[in-house]
Amino acid sequence: MAPSPEDGYAPWSNSVADVFKHFDVDVKEGLTDEKVAARRAQYGYNELEKEAKQSIWAMIAEQFEDTLVRILLLAAIVSFGLAWFEEDSHEEGIRAFIEPLVILLILVLNAAVGVWQESNAESALEALKELQTETAHVTRNGKLLSDLPARELLPGDVVHLHVGDKVPADCRMVALKTATVRAEQASLTGESVAVNKSTDPVADPNCELQAKECMVFAGTAIANGSCTAVVTSIGMATEIGKIQAQISEAAKEDDDTPLKKKLNEFGEMLAKVIAAICVIVWLINYHHFLTITFKPEGGLPTFSFNLSKATYYFKIAVALAVAAIPEGLPAVITTCLALGTRTMAKKNAIVRKLPSVETLGCTTVICSDKTGTLTTNQMSAVALTAFEGPNGTSMRRWVVAGHTYNPDEGEVEGLAPGAALDKALQTIAEVCAVCSEAQLEFKGSAFRAVGAPTEAALLVLAEKLGLQDPRETAAARKKRTATPEEHPQPVSQAYRERAPIKATLEFDRDRKSMSVLVRPAGSAKNSLLVKGAAECVIERSTRMMLPDGRIVPLTDAARSAVLGAVQGMARDALRCLAIAVKPDVPSPLAEYNGDSHHPAMKLLRDPATYASVESDLVLVGLAGLQDPPRPEVRPAIENCKQAGIRVMVITGDNKDTAEAICTKIGVFQPGDDLSSVSFTGRAFVALPRERQLELLAAAPAMCFSRAEPRHKQDIVRLLKEQGEVAAMTGDGVNDAPALKLADIGVAMGIAGTEVAKEASDMVLADDNFSSIVAAVAEGRAIYNNMKAFIRYMISSNIGEVASIFLTAALGLPEGLIPVQLLWVNLVTDGPPATALGFNPPDKDIMSRPPRRANDQLITPWVFFRYMVIGGYVGVATVGAFVSWYMFDHFVGIDLSRDGHTTVTWEQLTNWQQCREWGNFTAAPYKLAGGGQVSLAHPCEYFSVGKAKASTLSLSVIVAIEMFNALNALSEDGSLLAMPPWSNPWLLTAISVSVALHCVILYVPFLADVFAIVPLSWPEWQLVLLWSAPVILLDEVLKFVGRIIHAPRSRAGPKGAGATRDKKNN
Repeated sequence: MAPSPEDGYAPWSNSVADVFKHFDVDVKEGLTDEKVAARRAQYGYNELEKEAKQSIWAMIAEQFEDTLVRILLLAAIVSFGLAWFEEDSHEEGIRAFIEPLVILLILVLNAAVGVWQESNAESALEALKELQTETAHVTRNGKLLSDLPARELLPGDVVHLHVGDKVPADCRMVALKTATVRAEQASLTGESVAVNKSTDPVADPNCELQAKECMVFAGTAIANGSCTAVVTSIGMATEIGKIQAQISEAAKEDDDTPLKKKLNEFGEMLAKVIAAICVIVWLINYHHFLTITFKPEGGLPTFSFNLSKATYYFKIAVALAVAAIPEGLPAVITTCLALGTRTMAKKNAIVRKLPSVETLGCTTVICSDKTGTLTTNQMSAVALTAFEGPNGTSMRRWVVAGHTYNPDEGEVEGLAPGAALDKALQTIAEVCAVCSEAQLEFKGSAFRAVGAPTEAALLVLAEKLGLQDPRETAAARKKRTATPEEHPQPVSQAYRERAPIKATLEFDRDRKSMSVLVRPAGSAKNSLLVKGAAECVIERSTRMMLPDGRIVPLTDAARSAVLGAVQGMARDALRCLAIAVKPDVPSPLAEYNGDSHHPAMKLLRDPATYASVESDLVLVGLAGLQDPPRPEVRPAIENCKQAGIRVMVITGDNKDTAEAICTKIGVFQPGDDLSSVSFTGRAFVALPRERQLELLAAAPAMCFSRAEPRHKQDIVRLLKEQGEVAAMTGDGVNDAPALKLADIGVAMGIAGTEVAKEASDMVLADDNFSSIVAAVAEGRAIYNNMKAFIRYMISSNIGEVASIFLTAALGLPEGLIPVQLLWVNLVTDGPPATALGFNPPDKDIMSRPPRRANDQLITPWVFFRYMVIGGYVGVATVGAFVSWYMFDHFVGIDLSRDGHTTVTWEQLTNWQQCREWGNFTAAPYKLAGGGQVSLAHPCEYFSVGKAKASTLSLSVIVAIEMFNALNALSEDGSLLAMPPWSNPWLLTAISVSVALHCVILYVPFLADVFAIVPLSWPEWQLVLLWSAPVILLDEVLKFVGRIIHAPRSRAGPKGAGATRDKKNN
């Protein structure tokens, strides 16, 4: 399908006649049936493409591409094979299959969660389809079709658009049926007000969307007026179709989060380490299963291979793999991120994708849309000016507070409360209220605009000014407060009732003004109320109104004063409207009563006469309007600067307005040279790539105006290439591709379109920019806590590997079997690791620069530290194992009560030769609780009989993990400075883990499954003796760490790099 009629043709830069010729269509006839058939075959239907959805099996396969998952899968397969084929194993029944079944269960759950997340993540394109119109008014075969399905539209179709219609395809305007037509296209272009449309071609064929004033675009709406247009593009060739293509392209560029990249790197490193350790274990113990005999006479040696012993050491290698992999890590990370999302939701940040929580913590740049994100997207009157003094040569100025359509939010500052309005201010209020086609309404606990945002802003100004009599004003405001649904605009309503409209002179592009003919109460003749672009209205004004209501000639001095006020508003990027009246309207308009046969109708029917009617005006004042910044944005910007996060504003609005808003909210400072930090989208993308990268790297903040969707994507791509972690905020359809592409896409929950929300990673429930900053702080805290429990779990695995390696290297019986290691990794370590996610955040967390995305998760010092701790874990577990076998009494602890047989070191390290000793005997021994371990053969003392020694090793490793959890409260802080009760959740989790360990020890069925036995009090003393020293050892390492990091702490404030080093080590 090729939905574009011809590549390179620009209908907006060609005349109406040329457009008709190009599309071979007549405006009265429309497309004929023959042309419809031919074009349908060529262009297809007016609908967005549906991409083939990924199959469920492809999604499942994706879940097994992770290195850690593949290692686990291999371990499960090997373990299952050993359990199935090994006939003489002492493991019986289901115990032999517990290990592979548990590993497979973990993998299945992990894959299920991944598939569920992905199947719910790609609905942005469906939301785009909802923007498409269902039916259209079309001329075909010379007949008007009022309900043609919009999907059947074709290039060349003649469509008729009316106020309130949603535009069904990209169209070229060919005729206006009303004086003006305006389109609401903020969601597509970011423009904060409805845009005037015309039929005049644009000179530049390569102009941006905002400049294509003779085009209306699919998915936008007609705000006022009606027109005829020719369809130029359908389906994927429309601007909204291009956005879908960009979203799809951006989805393919999705990068892994910084944490996932680090964990993948860790998994790859882990695979190499496991392979190396397995090879070393086999090399150390090869003589147990492989005998090489060299003949005295020479020749080739003979080999003797013992399969059962080789299988035994292969099982040790599998145990090593199980020990090295932190099986519980994915579950703990998911739990921590899920808990983090709940915390963020309470702060109005709804996270749609779990990894986004972690990515927020290293955000370095926030690329923010302006309209609706930094501003309210509610046009407001913020400045008011009127003449002052007896001759009007100076101007009175008022600041109007408030930034929404709520009249009770803010006031005209400087007006005395309860004082009567002077005649000029009363007239300004009357014009704002009556010369308007807009309405205010109260719905869903908020005031909303019905009609043009500019006119609604003037209604709010009238409500704030009030009526001439303060008592009437108070009564009207009381009515609005009591029943806002019924009386949302009582002041404006009062003005309208006192001066009913007889006729409306609609706005047009030539005179740039609008007026209404009204009959004031008690008057026999009509008056004219006018508002419009300041320069045009002032030019047609010859008189002015003074505060006392006197009308005097507009002198040159007064004209200069008012033009100076206009320039002042322009410098502040305010939209300046002039307010004027004409009390002495000439006949026949002065007597017009609304009768369609009145002589004045000849003038009213001809818009060409409107400029002459609106001449010799009485200028009353000026109103400055803007889409105002949200009041909470400026402090949020300051917080970003303090946290080392740059803010870049990317908007579709014009350059002057964007720069003024940026200055007001603190992105720029007054007087800043903006030549290298403020660009239009076209100007920036036209720069050489090297210059673009240079500007982005050097600027502390930037502003991009008149930006199209592709410009936003280009900027985000450049930032990501520079290693920045970019968050993109927005609310419009035009923001969706960049939201998808950014590391963190943040959509507005109230004002945001569904397309933007679906493309985002996070949605702000309150549309509050400051909620992003709170979310970043929460993300930083979560990352620090995740770093603590990841290091905690990895150090646990290092200890397990060290234990198994020492056992194999020394030739001791296997102390820990895989099912026991799985229990430790999944169950015992899980609760403390999760509880570490509740560590309180550092007080200065938002005073530090963001961490770099490539910062090491495990620095050389941290690796050394946990190698030391891991080495001690290995020594302690083997030490407890050996202590029980070799001693009746150990460091004052009586171990003889169970009646076990002691052996020598030589016997223990050569236990596989037991059956060759001849005179070795071993007695059964008692268990806590009354049981006994019996031996069918003395040599079973090193297999079946090792149950208690193995239990001691397992209990030592569990106890050390609990102490290590306390050590992990702070990376370098002593337990004296950060006591255990600083995180009550951790104490609870440790209690749960110890209780679970006791359950498998003292419940006979579970003890049998895990090949362990109950322990007595003296044996618990041995466990504590070997495990407690890990606290002292880690305190010494923390002390050394504080010494190492002290110079960086002192150097931190000198630069961001030093501060980052301090934070990440």
